[in-house]
Amino acid sequence: MKRFGFLLFAGLLGACAAPHLSSPAPVGQADVKRRTDIRLELATAYFTSGQAEVALQELNRALELSPRRADVLGLRGLVLMQVGDSEAAGESLRDALRIEPDNPSLQNNMGWILCQRGEFDKAMVYFERALSTKSYASPEKALVNAGLCRLRQGQASQAEVFLRRALDAEPSNLQAHAGLARLAYDRADYARSRSHLLKVIESEQAVAENFLMAVLIERKRGDAASEQSLLAQWRRRFPESPQLTAYIRGETDDK
Repeated sequence: MKRFGFLLFAGLLGACAAPHLSSPAPVGQADVKRRTDIRLELATAYFTSGQAEVALQELNRALELSPRRADVLGLRGLVLMQVGDSEAAGESLRDALRIEPDNPSLQNNMGWILCQRGEFDKAMVYFERALSTKSYASPEKALVNAGLCRLRQGQASQAEVFLRRALDAEPSNLQAHAGLARLAYDRADYARSRSHLLKVIESEQAVAENFLMAVLIERKRGDAASEQSLLAQWRRRFPESPQLTAYIRGETDDK
């Protein structure tokens, strides 16, 4: 069965490094910081709305103003990964980490980039570093990413440990629910998979792949009415998704 997607960015954007706080700057520096912050906010908005190329333009402008802003470099790494330039993405994150080597958000993001490149064990080193930082305000993000990384690697038992820890930290975490749904589906535990996945489906953050899994779960359970109900929701929310087209044509490889 083809690997299902989960949720957009898999919790990454919320894990971007926070702006570095320092003592009040002179007026000139304060203006540069303000203008850089505006560019960063714009880039974040564009990235979350799926306009990665425009976000990258804003980040490059921000770096012209403030070349050593770790938060800008960190987000730039994620955007570059999104547009398919993994080498430049890794370099941008490495530059950010040279500036703030102990920043757990940057470590988490670096871990995810390495995971995307298939460097799973190297990725886990960064996730563990992030999680070992007691001041990390959002450890559930690194826990989810570590779990999804192990899932990509085919390490189901380790993936489950991380994802359950993420739910312990944040019971409403949809990425963790989606990952646990995938694991339960692979074990043919359709009731448990359904329980996790419905939380995702009912949210605004669901993606087309989530609906594909949900429909296939109901087919496995033999519940034709629920299958058709979910299919109708899927058509309404993602009418042009390639996953839906493949499903309607009978081209999905899990019957």
